[in-house]
Amino acid sequence: MFCTLVLATAAPAYAKNQTLTCWYSGNADFTSADPAEASAQIGAVTRAGSGNKTYSYIISARDGSACPVQLPLSSLTAITVPLILQDEGSCSNEEVKDSDSATVGGSVTIARETEATSTAGIRLVGVKPNTRYRISLKCGRQLGTLRTDDDGNAGRTVDFPNPQPGQVYSFEVAPEEQPEGNKLQSLSLKK
Repeated sequence: MFCTLVLATAAPAYAKNQTLTCWYSGNADFTSADPAEASAQIGAVTRAGSGNKTYSYIISARDGSACPVQLPLSSLTAITVPLILQDEGSCSNEEVKDSDSATVGGSVTIARETEATSTAGIRLVGVKPNTRYRISLKCGRQLGTLRTDDDGNAGRTVDFPNPQPGQVYSFEVAPEEQPEGNKLQSLSLKK
């Protein structure tokens, strides 16, 4: 795996994190999520079968809403971290925690595409409806935008330069208007 998750282990707000299998069609579109087998390796992307269960991706999350909307099929590994509703965070977001009081508003899935770039799959779930959000690499640059639907859900992928080995990095997803109280911070990632 090309990066590791940096976080303190704490109990989530409404459900305990569990190992899940995210299922994808042959076109890499998310179809469903199930509890994973005990031997499943978190981060593994494998060709599993056909139809709505052609590819699988193993994550640790509260529920299937953390599964990326699309799976980068060119990658054999990926990592998914939650987006926590929290206005402020440092460049690395090392103080952002998936704790008892944390509200999760989506996820970020990172997959390495080339030696120079990686892809971030952003998924928002149940946040402000019909709102345009900016996706930023913290203390870096804006990577793109996405707009939520009537239910506050959205998904998009963006490419970004690979961090230097050992570098800790993170993401912020914030509404373009009225961002206070509505910003989402990713947990820290380390290359």
